[in-house]
Amino acid sequence: MHLRESEYDTVPEAANAVRVSEFAVGAEKQNAGNLLSRVRQLLNDDLQAVEQLLERSLASRHELVGVLGQQATGLGGKRLRPCLVLLAAKALEGCADTEYRPRKRDLHCIAASVELVHAASLVHDDVMDAALERRHRPTICSRSGNASAILLGDFLFTRAYGVAASCKSAWVARHIAAASTRLCEGELLQQLSAGNWLIDGRNYRRILAEKTGALCAVSCRLGSRWAGATLARQRALDRFGLLLGVAFQIYDDWLDYWGTANTGKALGNDLQQSKATLPLIRLLESLPAGEREDLLVLLAGESDQQVRFERVRAWLDASDASEYTLAMAGRCVNRAKSLIEDLPSSPAKECLLSVADFSIGRDQ
Repeated sequence: MHLRESEYDTVPEAANAVRVSEFAVGAEKQNAGNLLSRVRQLLNDDLQAVEQLLERSLASRHELVGVLGQQATGLGGKRLRPCLVLLAAKALEGCADTEYRPRKRDLHCIAASVELVHAASLVHDDVMDAALERRHRPTICSRSGNASAILLGDFLFTRAYGVAASCKSAWVARHIAAASTRLCEGELLQQLSAGNWLIDGRNYRRILAEKTGALCAVSCRLGSRWAGATLARQRALDRFGLLLGVAFQIYDDWLDYWGTANTGKALGNDLQQSKATLPLIRLLESLPAGEREDLLVLLAGESDQQVRFERVRAWLDASDASEYTLAMAGRCVNRAKSLIEDLPSSPAKECLLSVADFSIGRDQ
């Protein structure tokens, strides 16, 4: 299930005339605590069942492995992807064309599986980025070493596929495997593009659609399919998740330059890893040829990472890169929200819309 070329076209480009107020609908900081409380109250029993399933899935006859697995799944934050699965299913309750009684356990397996894939990808990301902390907590690689972290990520991936395969339909495992493949392809593309400061916006969006959008997309699609949604609605939820994931990552790229201590990681990590993200892409595309060459010399030649970050940040602050990046993220959110406008009004639909706004209105 590879992403078709037409699906990349659902990721909008930012307008040339940047007006943040027009596009960045979630730019005001969302209260994460209030949103999380609403979602948990709505999904209470299902979320508890997912947590219990995660705990059982991470059990190992080797105590140290089980402990590391529990630590890894605790680093993933707010359980965004399992919540997308459950919210999509709940938002489509009663929308099935025919009487449809799926197994509730399958829904919980879908949610647990996507979270395990996400946790595995984070463990591997931290190895590649040599990250010491995630969300103010030591990473697995900083505590146990890179070799252990890589093997733990592999362990989490295999557990994810095992949980997915326990569902009644093989369709679930196939789609989660396909989304995981796209996630890995996106990460590989980004790694192989390291140091290519002239990567264009289209290829940047392709990487984001695969490495972050794919798992959010399959979460929404599988939740809606479990609820018996029509194919058209499944596709709409799939695109909603894709755009939400892309918006989330674009905003994450913005936070890497303009974030606060709440992000739980050091600023400038993308620059240190030689990753050209949207703020820098916009800056390079908007500079006159001579100044662009000066910036490329700085990017390629400055060895002191802190000095390089401060000088690049000064270039960025003098441009419209920040506003442009926020505008792009806001356009993705607006496009995503438009795809679920026709869903029946419900608390689950309102939560999905709020999660979309939160993706670009958070401070971490």
